Amino acid sequence: MPQNSVKSLAADAEGFIWIATENGLARFDGHRFNVFDKSFVGTTSNRFYMLSPSMNQTGAGRPGQEKSGREIYAAADYNQFVKIENGGAKVDSLYYRSKIMTLPHFDNGNPQTLISVGIPTYLRDVAAPAHYIIPDSYGEGKFYLIDSGSVQLYHGNRKLSHTPFAPDKLLLWWNYFMLGDKLYYGKENGQVLGISATGVSQVGIYGDMLRDNGYDGRFEGMKVFWNITSDQLFFYHRKKLYMVTELPRRGLTTQLVADGYDLDEQVIQSVYRDPVTETLFLGSPSKGLFVLTPQTFEALTSPEADIANVYYATVPKGDSSVLTPTGVVFSKDPVTGEVVTQKVPILEELNTGDKRSLFYDKDGLLWFKTGDFLYQVDIQANRMLRKLAFYTEIKHIYADKDGKVWIATGTKGIYCLDPSEKEARPKLIRGAIKGTYFQMFGDQMLVASTAGLYAFDRHSREANLVKGTDGIYIKSLYVDKAKRIWMTANGEGLLMYEKNKLTRFPLDRAGYLGSPHCIVDDGRGYFWIPTDKGLFQMAVKDLLDYAETPFDIFYLYHAKEEGFLTNEFNGGCQPCASTLKNGTISLPSLNGLIWFRPERVIKKVPSARIILDRILVNRQWLTGLGDTLVLPANPVQSRFFFSTPYYGDAYNLNLSYALVDAGERVQASDWIPIQSNDFSIVFSNLSHGMHTLLVRKVNGFGKGNHTIRKICVIVPPLWYQTWWAKILLVLAIIGGFFLYNGFRLRNISREKERLEEIVAKRTESLNLALRDVEESKNEMERQLHMLSRLLASMTHDIQSPLNYIMLTSGAIPAMIDKGELAVVSEIGQVISNSSRRMSDLLRGLLDYIKVHVYGNSIQFENVALSQLVESKYELFKTASEEKGNIFKNEVPDNLTAPSDAQMLAIMVHNLLDNAVKFTHNGTISVTASEDTGSGVVMRISNSGAGIPLHVIEIINTPDQEGADDVVTPFGRKTGLGLLIVKEVAVLIDVRLHVSSEAEQTCFTLQFNPAKTV
Repeated sequence: MPQNSVKSLAADAEGFIWIATENGLARFDGHRFNVFDKSFVGTTSNRFYMLSPSMNQTGAGRPGQEKSGREIYAAADYNQFVKIENGGAKVDSLYYRSKIMTLPHFDNGNPQTLISVGIPTYLRDVAAPAHYIIPDSYGEGKFYLIDSGSVQLYHGNRKLSHTPFAPDKLLLWWNYFMLGDKLYYGKENGQVLGISATGVSQVGIYGDMLRDNGYDGRFEGMKVFWNITSDQLFFYHRKKLYMVTELPRRGLTTQLVADGYDLDEQVIQSVYRDPVTETLFLGSPSKGLFVLTPQTFEALTSPEADIANVYYATVPKGDSSVLTPTGVVFSKDPVTGEVVTQKVPILEELNTGDKRSLFYDKDGLLWFKTGDFLYQVDIQANRMLRKLAFYTEIKHIYADKDGKVWIATGTKGIYCLDPSEKEARPKLIRGAIKGTYFQMFGDQMLVASTAGLYAFDRHSREANLVKGTDGIYIKSLYVDKAKRIWMTANGEGLLMYEKNKLTRFPLDRAGYLGSPHCIVDDGRGYFWIPTDKGLFQMAVKDLLDYAETPFDIFYLYHAKEEGFLTNEFNGGCQPCASTLKNGTISLPSLNGLIWFRPERVIKKVPSARIILDRILVNRQWLTGLGDTLVLPANPVQSRFFFSTPYYGDAYNLNLSYALVDAGERVQASDWIPIQSNDFSIVFSNLSHGMHTLLVRKVNGFGKGNHTIRKICVIVPPLWYQTWWAKILLVLAIIGGFFLYNGFRLRNISREKERLEEIVAKRTESLNLALRDVEESKNEMERQLHMLSRLLASMTHDIQSPLNYIMLTSGAIPAMIDKGELAVVSEIGQVISNSSRRMSDLLRGLLDYIKVHVYGNSIQFENVALSQLVESKYELFKTASEEKGNIFKNEVPDNLTAPSDAQMLAIMVHNLLDNAVKFTHNGTISVTASEDTGSGVVMRISNSGAGIPLHVIEIINTPDQEGADDVVTPFGRKTGLGLLIVKEVAVLIDVRLHVSSEAEQTCFTLQFNPAKTV
C-alpha cells in the first residue's frame, strides 16, 4: 500500500478492492497492490478521501447483481473525481461539474451541503451540514436529499417522494444508511427505523445477532458499518461483526461473519466482505488494511507435547468422535464447539508410540498393532483379548468382509489370520511383498506395495501383479461404487485403473501431488487428497473426463491460511482418514487432526476476468489500453502486465499465454505458462504486423472452463518495412540485378573473347604439335617401312650373292688342282663383278640410310642433269662394255632440274645399275627435255628383258598408309635398287613411272615444276 491511511475501500465490478489513501489510489487483487497515483490517473493531488457509487445513468445495477459496466468514483482534493471502471482508473474532468454541481443546493457552492461517504465517516466530528445527500444511483441516477425536517427522493431534477422526518433529539446526519434501495436511520439506542415514501417505521432485527445477544428491541453500543459504494451493511456489537441483509416484508437479518476481532482497537472505519470467498477487508485510517480469511478447516490438538499431536491412523468412535491408536479420543462440544479429548486406558497402556494402523472388526472389537505385536482389545471392557507376535515389524492391518485379518510386514510378506479358528495363527500368504495398503475388491483383496499393485484371490491365495503397475510405489487405495480402482503413488500422484487401463493424472505445476497420502471421497463429487504440501480438492467428473480426453485439469489447493496449523499432512497409515456420520472428515497432519465439512468449505475458484493493467514498451508506459493496441514501431522490449482479482491461495491461479499472427489458430503447444508473480509477459523485438495475444486462465472445475483475454497487437512497420519501401526495394533489386547482369555479361563477353583467343592460340599450338607429332609419326612409319623393306631386300640382294660367292670361291682350289683355270678365271670375273655391284649397292644404300636415319635435310638446287648422268655412267662403263652394250647420253648440256643432287644421284646410280645388269648387247639411253606445262622430264631406258608386271605395279603405285611392312622381293636380282629409287623419288618429289614393252624398259622421272630453289 502507498500509505496506511485508508479513508475508504470498496470493490469494483471486476472484484478488485480499491482503497482511497492520502498518498494515492490503491487496487488490491488479493495478492498485490497496484498504485494509481496522480501521474497515472491525471489528478493534481495524491490525496484521495472517499469512494462513492457513480451517479451516471449507466443502468449497470447494484453490486450484488454483478452486472458488467458498473462504475464507481474516487474523490481527490480540488474536487477531482477519478472513474474506476474495467479494473482501471482515470480522471473524469466533467463529472464534478455535470453531476455534483447539478445536485440541489450545490449550485451556489454551499459548503453546508455534503454527500454521504458511508458510515463511519471522517466528517462526523468536523462538519454540520444543512443538507445531506445520499446517492442511490447504481446506474439509476437517484439520490436522497435530507434536511432537518424531511427526506426527499430525487431522480435527476425530478422529486419522486417527500417524507417528513424529525427525530426527537438532535438530528444525527451520520446515522442514515441504505441497504438495497431502502433508507434506514439508526438511533443511538440501537433501534433501526425504515424510511419510505409512506412514512417511518421501526424495523425488526433477526438472525445471529438476536441469538447471540438476546435482542429486546435495542442494542446499546451497536455500531453501524455501511459501505455505500459496495452496498453492504454491517452491525458490530460486543466484538462480533454481523453482515446485514434484507428479509422480504419482515426487516433485517444478521449473519455472524467475524467473532472476537476488536474493530475498535484497530480503528476500523471501512468494511467490505467478498460475497464469493467470504473474505473480510477492514480499513483503518491509521493502521492500513486488514484481511480476515474465513477458516473452514479446524485443527484439533491435545494439550500434550507437540510430538503427541503428530497423528496418523484414526477410526470413528460414535457419531462425532475419532479414536487414535494411542487411545486419544477427539470430539467437539456440541454447544460451545470447543475441542474435547479423552483417553482409552487399555490403548494408552498397550500402545505408547505406534500410530499407523487400527480397525474395528465385525464384533466391534478393536485391532491395532505396535511394533512386532498385533492386539485385539475390548475397549468397552478395557481388556486385551489377543496378542500375537510376528517377530518382524507389522506395517498395516485390515479386515476383509469375512472378518479375516490381513497383515503386511516389513520383511516377511503378507499374512492372513482367521480369528474364528480355535487358537488361530497367522498364515503366510505371499512372501517378499512389502505391503502398504489393503482394499477389498469384490472377492479379491487388493494389496498395494512398494513395487506395484497385487490382486489376491482370497480363497486360492493366488496373487497377480496388476498390469501397468509394476515398479510403482503405491501408498493408498480406494475403490468407488463403479468398481474403479483409485491409487495414490509416491512420485506419481493420482492414478486410476479401469477396464485394464491405467490412467496417470498430471501433477500440479509445483509437483506437490507427487507426495500424496490417500483419497477421501466426500460423496459430493469431489476427492480430497492430502499431501506433504497441503490439501487438494478434485472434481471426480473432471478426472473421468480426463481419462477419456486429456485437458488442463484444475485442482483446488487448500493451505494453512484456511485453518491448518501446518501444510504437511501425514500418510503411510491405514486408515488414512475418517468420515463421521455428520459428514465431517478428519485428516491426520504433523500438527493435529484437520476436521472439515466438505459442503461448508468455500470453493475459492479464480473465476474473475483477466485485466490488462499496463504496457511498458521501450521503457515508456502506454496509455489507452483496450482490446486493440498499437505499439510504437520497433518495440525492442514490450512488457504486458495482467491481473485478476482472486482472494484464495495464489497457487490456484494458473495463467498461460499464446502469441500468434492474426488469423492463425492457436495450437495446444502454443500456450506458455506465465511464471512471473506479477503476471507479466515480456516480448523482445516483436515483428511488425498484426498479432493476437491470448491470455488464458483456468476458472475452476469443469472441462474447458477457461477465461481467455484476446488482444490484437499491431506493430507498425519501420519505413523500410512499409509496402512502398518493399516495392522500391524490389525495383531497386530488379534494377540492380539488370545492371549487375549487364556488367557481368560485359565482363563475361570480354573474358570469353580473351579465353577464345587463348584457346585459339593453344589450339594452334596443339595443332602444330599434333602436326609435328603426325609428321614424326609418318616419318617414323616411313623409316620403319623402309627399314623393313631394306631388311627384306638386303636378304635377297646382298645375302644371296654373298652365299653364291662363298660357294663358288670355295670350289676354286679344287678347280685349280684339276687344272680348270679357265673356269676359275671366269668365276673370279663373276666374283669381281658381283662384289663391285654389291659395293655400289651398299654405297647407295648407305647414302639413302643417312638421309632416313640421321635426318640429313633435303636441299634443292638446280642440278645439271647431263653431267650427273655422265659421272654415274663412268662407274658402270667397263661392265657395260663387257656386255656389249651401247650407252647414249642425250641429255642437253645446259638442262637443269630442281632437286637434291645427292638423292638424285642415288636414283640415277640405281637406275643405270639396273639397266646395265639387265642389258646384254643392247642400248642404254638417257634423254631429258623441258616442257612448259609439266616441267623437266628425264627418261632412262634399256633394251633387254622386260620387268614383270607385278613389279611395274609396285613401282607405279604410290605407297599407302597402313600398307604391309613386309616387302616381297621384285624378282630377278634388282629388288633393293628399285626400292631405293622409289623411296628416294618420294623424298625429292619426283614422279617415277616405269614402262616395259617390246624388249624395252623405260623409267620416267618427272621433276616438280613448282619447286623453287
